[in-house]
Amino acid sequence: MARKSSTSGIGAPVWQGNWQVRSFHGFHQAREGGVGQWTFYVSSFSAPARDGSGQCNVLQFGGGLEQVAIDSQDRITILGRKYGRSRWTH
Repeated sequence: MARKSSTSGIGAPVWQGNWQVRSFHGFHQAREGGVGQWTFYVSSFSAPARDGSGQCNVLQFGGGLEQVAIDSQDRITILGRKYGRSRWTH
């Protein structure tokens, strides 16, 4: 699915409690304690198709959700790039 918002770029990290968060082209990314990989937050999933692919909802920075593709190998597609399970949380 194509991006709905025109938000571009990577925002400066800010702290929310023990979490460092930022905008990644309009998507919410976080990392605990300000270390490690930045991860996207997936809130929900559609029923999978026969091939195991489907859709999921990813949190946008500042609130809201955006539906993106997820494949049979649990990779979400953000801005045309696939991110494996280590790069998102549910």
